[in-house]
Amino acid sequence: MAIDQADVKKFWDERAKTYQDMAFESVAGLEQDPDNLKLKIGLECNKVFDYLPDVTGKRILDLGAGVGQWAFRFAERGAHLVKAVEYSADLCEVGRKEARDRGADQVNFVVSPAEDYVENAKYDIVYISGLFVNMNDDQVEKIATNLPMFCDANTCVILRDGMAREKRYELNKAFSQHLQTEYSAIYRTRETFIEMFARNGFTVSRDENVFDEGCPLNKYPETRLHIYEFRYDGT
Repeated sequence: MAIDQADVKKFWDERAKTYQDMAFESVAGLEQDPDNLKLKIGLECNKVFDYLPDVTGKRILDLGAGVGQWAFRFAERGAHLVKAVEYSADLCEVGRKEARDRGADQVNFVVSPAEDYVENAKYDIVYISGLFVNMNDDQVEKIATNLPMFCDANTCVILRDGMAREKRYELNKAFSQHLQTEYSAIYRTRETFIEMFARNGFTVSRDENVFDEGCPLNKYPETRLHIYEFRYDGT
């Protein structure tokens, strides 16, 4: 299956329009129930910041940044620079407004598809969150191939994304009761991610599901939200 990227772009541009109507964290986080949103933020922040080194003074590349929900968390914890790369100009505009309102001058939004973003700079942390699930295989491979240009031996790469529990799981324009719209996604296995990153010079240091079994945020039996820490072995 190939995901229609025009549909994906339309989906995220439409999400930007909800900015004034729902909690900021819901726009790109896709959790609209207030109680579940509070639980999600708490559990995810605990897990992600357990995986991350101290971000104080660090340079962070946030690929697929959405409205900057994670970028602002990094800034609040003392990051020196957060480059927030997002291909939806509408989501970027929301993020830039938030950055102005929060006085978060160290958060810089760049409108670009994550797979096409290149620059001659190294980062202390590369953060990829909820990005691959909406991408086709060639896009995912391109990001993995480009990733070494942003890394040196000290770079920490964190991937937080949907994972298929047993075998690759695909949704093709399936109607989501939760979102009240059609949604397409590809959930790849843990082994797929680890092998792909290994081909490009990265070793997984640790990984696990973000939510414990029995958590109400594990909504679908075929998938889980998973987090990985990778280290770059290349030169």
